[in-house]
Amino acid sequence: MKKFLILLLMLIMIPVSCLAAEPVIRSDTRTFNPLTGVYDLVGNVYVQFPAHDKMLTITGDKTQVMLYNMEVHGVGNIALTYDQLTFLCDKVDVYNSDRTAYVNGNLRFTHDKTKITADSGSFCWKTKLASFHGNVKVNGAPQPGDVVYNVEEKKFI
Repeated sequence: MKKFLILLLMLIMIPVSCLAAEPVIRSDTRTFNPLTGVYDLVGNVYVQFPAHDKMLTITGDKTQVMLYNMEVHGVGNIALTYDQLTFLCDKVDVYNSDRTAYVNGNLRFTHDKTKITADSGSFCWKTKLASFHGNVKVNGAPQPGDVVYNVEEKKFI
C-alpha cells in the first residue's frame, strides 16, 4: 500500500504536458530520477522529440534530458538534425521553452548545398533562423563577422 501511494504521488507530480510530448530516448546506459525528471544517458545516445512542426533529433556520446521542462544538454560527437539541416559539434544545449538549440565546438552545419563552419551557433525552430559566431566560413569562404541564415527561405540575412 505504501509503495502504491508513493507511485501515485510521483505520477501526480509529472506535468500532463510532459506526458503528451515525451521524447524517444535510447542509449547504451541510462538512469532516470522520477523526482527530478532527469535522464542521464551514456553511449550511443539518441533523443528525439517534436519541435514545432518537425522532429528534432540529437545523437552523441553523453546527454542529460530534463523531461519536465524539455531541456537537453549533450557533449561529445553531437549531431543535431531538424528536417533537412544538420549540426555536427562538440556540445549542444536545447531549450524547448525558447525553441532554441545552442551548439558549440567544431561546429559544422549543412543544409541543402550550404555548408557553414564556426566556433558556435544557434538554431531557433520557431523562426527558422540559424546564427553562427566566430571564425565563420560559408562554403569554405571566410566571413568578416557573424552570419544569420534563414533555413526556410535558404538565404542569408
